[in-house]
Amino acid sequence: MPRTPKDTMSLVTTSRTLFSTATGNWVSRAYLAVVAVLLAWSYVDAAFVAQADSSFAGVYPIAATAPVSVVLLAVDAFSAPVFPVIVVACALLNAWLIGLAVRRIKTHH
Repeated sequence: MPRTPKDTMSLVTTSRTLFSTATGNWVSRAYLAVVAVLLAWSYVDAAFVAQADSSFAGVYPIAATAPVSVVLLAVDAFSAPVFPVIVVACALLNAWLIGLAVRRIKTHH
């Protein structure tokens, strides 16, 4: 926990830097858009499409945010209500890693 205003400002600056890295390039933004579409599709499929058997629509957001989402969703403590939270958190983590990779590639060219 931040104890002084300076600590709070440092935390805000760090958060902005992390978010900027995760969304500051078109590759990361495209990745996040794909994950958002897949997540929305899985919910629309579950809510509005009548199926005789189970749908695999929920597998695609997990696959798109693997490997961390696979590990987190394998834990029994997590259930359906936290599914979108895990997918979004893992997507942001992956987008941040993509942002770091893009930044690294740009500095070497």
